[in-house]
Amino acid sequence: MRARALHGNAIGKGCGLSALLSLVLIVSGCAQDGGNVLREGQKAPPFTIDLIGGGTTSLDLHSGKSIAITFMSSWCPCSNESIPMMKQAHQAHQDEGLVLIMVGIQDSKEKFANFVESRAIPFSAGYDKGNRIARNYGVRAPPTTVFVDKNRIVQRVFYGNIKDQEDNFYQWIEEIL
Repeated sequence: MRARALHGNAIGKGCGLSALLSLVLIVSGCAQDGGNVLREGQKAPPFTIDLIGGGTTSLDLHSGKSIAITFMSSWCPCSNESIPMMKQAHQAHQDEGLVLIMVGIQDSKEKFANFVESRAIPFSAGYDKGNRIARNYGVRAPPTTVFVDKNRIVQRVFYGNIKDQEDNFYQWIEEIL
């Protein structure tokens, strides 16, 4: 009995330690798998992405415009909560040259396409097969939003739920316009 109780206790402690170790390995693994860390003041890496409704978009296609690139996933609650603000920014500033691009990461193409369609996303949305664009941008988890000015310079990178930064979000949009 005593051996069994000690063994069970060790497993309980080991699971917590194992979970922590797994998290550390995942985070450090992302940093070591060729993923960059995108910094403010850097030139935004070019990319082309296939859009959910057909066609493609790229940074080059939007030359001279301000771009907010948001990396999202269908399964992420924070991605879901961010969408109304993204739609509002798109509606308010599209005539001023703001382009929003949603990039689906860490998801299946089908689930992300359903996510985009069910939420009636009014701006470009494409699926990042293999998370290659996300790695180029140093994105490890959704949602992450990158604010790029008209000269393709990264002005800000925000990791997390943009809804938690509502006032700042609109200010960051204004800064890149």
